[in-house]
Amino acid sequence: MFLHWVSIELEDRMASQKFPYEIKNVTEEEDKIIKKYYKDYVRPFIRVGPKGYISNAGYGDHAAEIYNLDIRPDDIWVTTFSRSGTTWLQELVWLVANNLDFETAKAVSVTKRYAYIEHPTLRSEIRAESTDPNAPRATYEDFRTLPNLTSPRYVKSHLPLSLLPPKLLETAKVFYVARDPRDVAVSYHFAHKLFRYFDDSVEIKEFWDLFKNDLIMHTPIFPHVEEAWQKRDHPNMMFLFYEDMQKDLRSVIDKVCLFLNKEYSDEQKQQLIAHLHFDNMKQKPIVKKEDKEGNEITFFRKGKAGNWVKYFDEEMTKEADEYMEKNLKLTSMRFPDVN
Repeated sequence: MFLHWVSIELEDRMASQKFPYEIKNVTEEEDKIIKKYYKDYVRPFIRVGPKGYISNAGYGDHAAEIYNLDIRPDDIWVTTFSRSGTTWLQELVWLVANNLDFETAKAVSVTKRYAYIEHPTLRSEIRAESTDPNAPRATYEDFRTLPNLTSPRYVKSHLPLSLLPPKLLETAKVFYVARDPRDVAVSYHFAHKLFRYFDDSVEIKEFWDLFKNDLIMHTPIFPHVEEAWQKRDHPNMMFLFYEDMQKDLRSVIDKVCLFLNKEYSDEQKQQLIAHLHFDNMKQKPIVKKEDKEGNEITFFRKGKAGNWVKYFDEEMTKEADEYMEKNLKLTSMRFPDVN
């Protein structure tokens, strides 16, 4: 079977498509603002496609390679905007697809079980990659090694659907989880400090200003989510909300089982719920910045929907209301009410 996929992929690779979207540098003024925070990047940042998704120049170098990745019918992809519940959903999906193999899930990091395809393209030009073999890694496989992996392959990406291989939805199962952008902004702010993109001195107010003005990696968030929302009725797409996962995880598990044609008993599903409990997920050794107990700069922070209200002052809340209203006018999608 693997040789069969290799043969197909070699044929497809020979017929690779030109990357269909414009990649252009941000304005000089935008680049100056962005690099005030993302200090380890040398080349100008870029905007990609008609929505102007922000990325670093390294992604532009490999955009066509990622766009032309070969897709297999038994692939399972988890795609999200950053900090939207990606790892939580990855764990859920992998366990449902793999007969609730809790032992492997506990022993093998999710970063080894999924290929994070665009990760190496995001690397800065200045900061050296860690050479510590025992250091936690964001991924062990990426777009360069994906063709060599045996099936079934599990793939993660924070790219919008339009920048992923065009045959993806027609060929493989795809999951997308969306989260209220205000909660995403708070979580993303702390993640930028955790991964050392930003200095610890950067306050949430500064980050929010960059985020709402689409000057943070992967933004704008609304078009990213809207692309998946428009495909929500495709038979190979499962569109989920983070808020629903938190409110009624059992219902989401039932949907995922049906989507992947898997059946489990009530008792087994309760075991899965227990495994996916936020306190258990926090124990997983993905990435942790060693600081004082209670520090919020950890990979798994709060996990609470609507928690943004604790970080936004009155001015930011007003800005967020206007930001949400303006963007929600452009879509039929509505984030679940968590109050």
